[in-house]
Amino acid sequence: MKVISKFVVIGTCFFMLLGCSDKKIKNKPIYKKSEEIMGLITHSQWKKAEDEAKAIKDLYKKNKWKYQLLGNEAEYSYLQQELSKLQMSIEEQDQLQAKTNVVVIQDYIKAIYFW
Repeated sequence: MKVISKFVVIGTCFFMLLGCSDKKIKNKPIYKKSEEIMGLITHSQWKKAEDEAKAIKDLYKKNKWKYQLLGNEAEYSYLQQELSKLQMSIEEQDQLQAKTNVVVIQDYIKAIYFW
């Protein structure tokens, strides 16, 4: 009986790890939106980046309940703060800070979906 329970635990862990691959996370709409914003910032398309930053914030608000279920309070609240910081850095046209914000946002998204 102990052997069967060990296999069940190991199998469950294995499937959980497979289900949260980096490739699947990169297909999530919020992650894709962050990649779009990074490209716009790189090419100094500030108006489009500003519009996309508003869109990603709206996407976050729409799906906040999912992030609350998947992640812990710190992860989804810090994600919200970073989205606000991103908007401000885009408005200021601070390319370095905006790129930093996008990378941090992507890390929080990964943390929410991996754990």
